[in-house]
Amino acid sequence: MTLRAPLHVLSLVLLIIAGCGSSSDGDGGDGGTGDSGIRDQGGRDGSQDSAWNRSGCKRGIAYGYHSEADLAAIQGSVSWWYNWAHQPDEDLRAGAYRTADVEYVPMVWGGNFDADAMIANIPDDSEWLLGFNEPNFPAPQANISAADAAALWPEVERVADAHDLLIASPAVNFCGGECQDTNPFDYLDDFFAACEGCRVDAVAFHLYVGCNQTGENKAQWLINHIETYKQRFSQPLWLTEFACTDAANFAEQAAFLEDAVVYLEGEPRIQRYAWFSGRFEGIPYVDLLGDDGELTELGEAYVNAPGGAGCSE
Repeated sequence: MTLRAPLHVLSLVLLIIAGCGSSSDGDGGDGGTGDSGIRDQGGRDGSQDSAWNRSGCKRGIAYGYHSEADLAAIQGSVSWWYNWAHQPDEDLRAGAYRTADVEYVPMVWGGNFDADAMIANIPDDSEWLLGFNEPNFPAPQANISAADAAALWPEVERVADAHDLLIASPAVNFCGGECQDTNPFDYLDDFFAACEGCRVDAVAFHLYVGCNQTGENKAQWLINHIETYKQRFSQPLWLTEFACTDAANFAEQAAFLEDAVVYLEGEPRIQRYAWFSGRFEGIPYVDLLGDDGELTELGEAYVNAPGGAGCSE
């Protein structure tokens, strides 16, 4: 998903169904067991120290259209952000995100990219490069087959190598309708099979689940799917979009967010995670930001959730 396009209604329904079908042992629905075992793609160690990658600082936000005031509102607990592009929002390119100490992470969004232009424009202090956005989805998402994504990957590596960046995999999601692959696990299996020898330093994915989950933990369906990613892939994991999709009120979304963040902060295989989103009309009660530079009640809950404090120290 990106903020450039409306959410596909059928995909949303199937995402909720996928979450509801997850079992408590983490088999991730019909994509979770597989017979391929853990995939080790031989990426670098993504836990290296740097000016940005502060130990234990995982929490991020998937959002474009930030202002300086927005960054000031999230700084201190939210340590990184991305905007589905290879350079920051125009108003922030002078370096406001650096002043706020909120790391920017560039992305190769789709298959029709200009590697040389990206090399010229990616900020010099970048540490990571995110791969294609939901390539297993049809347009308006990236819509790239696993084989084509693998064929393009050397160019992604060329962009990364020019800035000495670590690389996250294509960010997959459960998909409904006319998809390259409805199952994100199958898509990644096919990508890795076609991309033998490619460098992938982390596995990125999105998860959207229903809010009305039974049981004490309101993020259990999300946790079940992440447990499957842990079983299937050996790299560090980046959850680069997540939310529950059908909250009837703030309390339901907040309950999901709080349980999810407790798990994500405590799970050592999760290296980064990013809430979707700052402001978005397509999913109820997901906005972290209200008026310019102001947090919503949900934003306050995200910023103040345990585990994020001290990331700017």
